[in-house]
Amino acid sequence: MYINFEKKFELNKDEINNPVILIGWPGIALVGKLAISSIKDSIDAQLFLEIKYFDFPPKSFVEKGSLGVPTAKVYYKHRESGDLFILTGDFQPQTPEGVFDFSQKFCEEMNIITDEKIKMYISTGAMVSDKSLNKKKPDVYICGTDEKIVESFLEFDNTTMMENGIIAGANGILPAWAGNNGYAPGICLLAETLPMGMINLDPKASKALVTLLKNYFDIDMDYAELDKKIKEMEDMLDKFKEKSDYFMRDHPLDEGHEDSYFR
Repeated sequence: MYINFEKKFELNKDEINNPVILIGWPGIALVGKLAISSIKDSIDAQLFLEIKYFDFPPKSFVEKGSLGVPTAKVYYKHRESGDLFILTGDFQPQTPEGVFDFSQKFCEEMNIITDEKIKMYISTGAMVSDKSLNKKKPDVYICGTDEKIVESFLEFDNTTMMENGIIAGANGILPAWAGNNGYAPGICLLAETLPMGMINLDPKASKALVTLLKNYFDIDMDYAELDKKIKEMEDMLDKFKEKSDYFMRDHPLDEGHEDSYFR
């Protein structure tokens, strides 16, 4: 399947320092994408690669009259404590073939770019849980291809091991492919989020991911934009609850009436 990696600048391979790849595709409540984009913006990472791929959906973008095709982008930040490559995109690959093909070709390309120096592939996403509604800090579920690295993430607060389950799409396959095919260990971090019908953006879950990555990799950044989005989301949920309480108080269900969506 056609793929094109367009470099925006050249890297000196000798200067690349213990790089890891942080991955945040669009997904449930945009949890992973918002987390990774927040890190990228806060550390002022530079656009390094633009990726065109024929399994992204056939939807063009129009912004201020300018027409474009969907892409994935890789940003780069050199750091003394370890370089960061940050992968995000407009969409995930759409088909099973596309997900596997992109994962293979991306790992191959990053190996060439870095002289096989990548230390870890880390994808971020969401796990739907109604328990998160009443939590100040959502838990982050950890799984991966390297047991010792998984255990090192579990040393941090509000983390738990993902014992069983399925992670759909590129968020699951890309780190699994990297780790199971000899490129670098793959780790997946999933933050608890609200049931999908309630919200389409969960910055609270995104902040849980950012906090873990910030502490694990000693990333110097702030939470200003995420905290602003969290306040907006909490205000929205409070208004929803007020309307729900009003409905149940002033319009009680008759005995034998079918159940209501509101609780």
